[in-house]
Amino acid sequence: MRNKNVKQTMLSPRRVRRDLETKNKVMEFTKETKELIRPFIERINLEDKLQNAILDMMAQVKIDNSHNYTRTSDGKWLAGVTSVSSLVPKEWLAAWGAKESVKALGYSDFDGDTEVAVEMLEKIKTCKIVDEYIAILKEAKGASARKSKEALLDGKTGHQWIEDYIKAKIRFEETPKYPNDKFERPLKQFTDWADANVDYWLLSEARVADIEKEYAGTLDAVAKMKDGSLALIDAKFASHISDEYALQTAGYAATFEKYGIKFDKRIIVRLPKTLEKPEWNKKERKYEMVENIIEIKEIDSPYEFDRDTFYAALPVKNWVNYIENKNK
Repeated sequence: MRNKNVKQTMLSPRRVRRDLETKNKVMEFTKETKELIRPFIERINLEDKLQNAILDMMAQVKIDNSHNYTRTSDGKWLAGVTSVSSLVPKEWLAAWGAKESVKALGYSDFDGDTEVAVEMLEKIKTCKIVDEYIAILKEAKGASARKSKEALLDGKTGHQWIEDYIKAKIRFEETPKYPNDKFERPLKQFTDWADANVDYWLLSEARVADIEKEYAGTLDAVAKMKDGSLALIDAKFASHISDEYALQTAGYAATFEKYGIKFDKRIIVRLPKTLEKPEWNKKERKYEMVENIIEIKEIDSPYEFDRDTFYAALPVKNWVNYIENKNK
């Protein structure tokens, strides 16, 4: 005879089936939840990894108002990434400097464009003594330096807006308004490109360094792209994309190796300040004006090759700096 005081432990088949169904639903829900939160977990881990690397590098390097880098521990001068990559020969530079000088005197690449030439000729005609004419020539001589200075200032202005924009994106804040000047068009092109290609931004204007190899720099941005790649991005307000940018971006990327961080892409974003730009037509052998639009280039040379070439250029930069300081 069954003891009524003993609790029945036997489960009915119906209850077992119900419990199994509930368990399966919970497991399925948990799996779906994990899949949903996985991208957020990966993003947090990546952000932490990058930020820890940057904080460590920043602690090892100081930068002054002249953008010179020194080692925190002993004040030793460190080569700048840009100054090292700029050692790449620029065969066009001398010709460009000469052209800017004669353009200031009225020369133009385009037939019939004589407005400046007429103006300068009238100015030269008014010269009464040689010194007045020499003053005109001196002004023309400094044309390339003035244009370089203007380009540098433009680059700082444009980069400041991009820095503010990216940091606002990272912090989930309101992005800055577009400026009502010549930068409005290129910056809109930049954000249009970013909206279409960037999943989320990770770093902006980050100071990096390799203390052992004695160099440092400040990269523009790092982003996770919509194709899943991790990209180091460098924005340029320039008329063309220079080959030296391959070494520059490799120098930045190499500083992350000791932290176990590897970039899938190095991307150059060239931003135009004008609606049109002159371009040499090889077939017609003459310059023509073409539309000046945003240009995106993914560095296609092997990263290891670019990195090792950058490393090889470091002693040359140190030697150049030594000679310049010795001759002061």
